[in-house]
Amino acid sequence: MTLPALAADHPPIELARVAFTQLTGEHVERIAPLSRGWGHLSWTVRTASGRYLIKTGIRRPYQCDLYRQVAAQQLAAAGGVATPLVVAVGDGGGPLQRPCYVQTWIEGTDGATALARLDAGGTARFGRALGQAMAALHRIPGPRFAEDCAGTITYPSWQAACTARLQRLVSATEKAEALPAPILYAVADRLTALIDGLNGDITPRLTHRDAYLPNTLLLNDDPGTAALLDWEAAAFYDPVWDFVKLGMWVFDTHPQLRDPFLAGYTTHTALPEGFEERLTVYQGIEYLAAFPYFGAAWPDEGMLDGFRKLLAGWMDRHHLAGARP
Repeated sequence: MTLPALAADHPPIELARVAFTQLTGEHVERIAPLSRGWGHLSWTVRTASGRYLIKTGIRRPYQCDLYRQVAAQQLAAAGGVATPLVVAVGDGGGPLQRPCYVQTWIEGTDGATALARLDAGGTARFGRALGQAMAALHRIPGPRFAEDCAGTITYPSWQAACTARLQRLVSATEKAEALPAPILYAVADRLTALIDGLNGDITPRLTHRDAYLPNTLLLNDDPGTAALLDWEAAAFYDPVWDFVKLGMWVFDTHPQLRDPFLAGYTTHTALPEGFEERLTVYQGIEYLAAFPYFGAAWPDEGMLDGFRKLLAGWMDRHHLAGARP
């Protein structure tokens, strides 16, 4: 299946209107495009039964990618996580000529926008609610470790999953020539040793893998409730993996959220044994992943420079000899 390239702006709104009606059988009273996101094009839709969102992918536009997102989102909703419900899914043969899906609309404000308006008490309530939402997500078990919730690629153990991901990253980084080889191999060798030392009792759980404030929502502008959005990267991983991006994009930039988040997260379940040791492994892998991604697939020198600093700091903490990125 060959998808047409997406234009800089949304496809004609009438195509989205027809696609929605074909998928749901409902007449569209009002439809409007949302501002273009990083991963999706979306339209808000009003019908006699309520408000909805119709979405199609930008970075991951194929039917298999859509299925992975939908599977994760439905699992999260069934497990008690506040998130929109998927009500219809279309393949690439519809009016938009690309896969799309319809989900319910949740009234609220994304966490990044809302945080700027909250006082100290509201910020603490939001941090706690977000921690509780992530904890609920991490209680949802998976059948095997997998790169996505559709089970496209699965692994017999967590060490096997981490090793396979690292091998893919080393190959992609070599191809992109985004990191000097001595640095790449030094980091990869240390990560291999750290992966070998991971606890064999780690079990697969639903993991968001893109947990940062724009992918969160304050429900009805109430900082005491939080929803999670955008499941395109979700997988059955060690849930400690989510704390990598939480650290980079939430706690480091908004340190006032850290303590209330952890208080909410640990309301019913303590952080897992070996949390810090596991986290440092996943930090190294995620920092390395930025080089083929922002160095070749989606070039962004500003992001790449930030990850050079993060990887250099990681190498310092692990006392690696040699040059730094």
